[in-house]
Formats: sequence, C-alpha cells, structure tokens
Amino acid sequence: MPYMKVGDLLKGYGFISITPDETVRDAAKVMVSKGIGFLVVVDSSDPRKLLGVISERDVIRAVASNKENSKVEELMTREVVTVRDTDTLYKAAKLMKEHSIRHLVVVNEEGIPVGVLSIRDLTYEEGALKALAEEIESEFSL
Repeated sequence: MPYMKVGDLLKGYGFISITPDETVRDAAKVMVSKGIGFLVVVDSSDPRKLLGVISERDVIRAVASNKENSKVEELMTREVVTVRDTDTLYKAAKLMKEHSIRHLVVVNEEGIPVGVLSIRDLTYEEGALKALAEEIESEFSL
C-alpha cells in the first residue's frame, strides 16, 4: 500500500502569506484575523518566491522587545525547512522532529510554496495518524 503523501493531507492547498516590508504588528493582525500562528514570507513582486517564515513566537518575542513596528524581514526565519507535496507524512514528521519545529512549508516540484503543514495536521487527522503508524511499523519491521 502506498504511503500517504503530504499533498493528500492538505485539502485544497493554499497558505497565508505576508511580505518582508510589512511590520510585525501587521503580521500579528493577520494571524489573529485568520486564527493561525504561522505566516509564509514571500517576495512582494513575486508571491511564488519563498523568502522566509514568521511564527507567533517570533511576534511575541518582538512585542516583548518593543519591536512590533520592525519589518518582518528583520525577524523572519530565512532558512526555511520545506517538504515536497509528494513526500510522505512520515518524512514530514521526521523533519519536524529533527528541526524541533511545528510547521513545514510545503513546496511543489519547482520549489514553489503551495501550502503549510502543521504538527496539528498530523495529530488531528485520523488518516494521517494511521498512515504514520503504518510507515513507522514497516520501517522497524525490516
């Protein structure tokens, strides 16, 4: 049986983004209005170009340091851990564990961002949990 792919879990794909010239305050407003804690930072002239990410933790640190009016580019994480939409959920889970992160930017074969996968996506979706369990079992039964 083929293993469940990241793209199988992402329903309709899509993600919420922000540009690097916007402020941390702007990022916080988007997060609150959308009920999310993670934004993909894209180039303002080419929204298909991934520049970084900013999380709610980054925003909280900025606010605590009186930097809420700073530009997103000053605080964003530039070295983004990504996963392909054709990769298995197991690979995604391993990447999250290895890098101690809760979100992965999902990219297509051209490296263009197409979605975001969160640890919650992996743990709340029964099909995802079953797929992870099956792949883990097969890895250790060799």
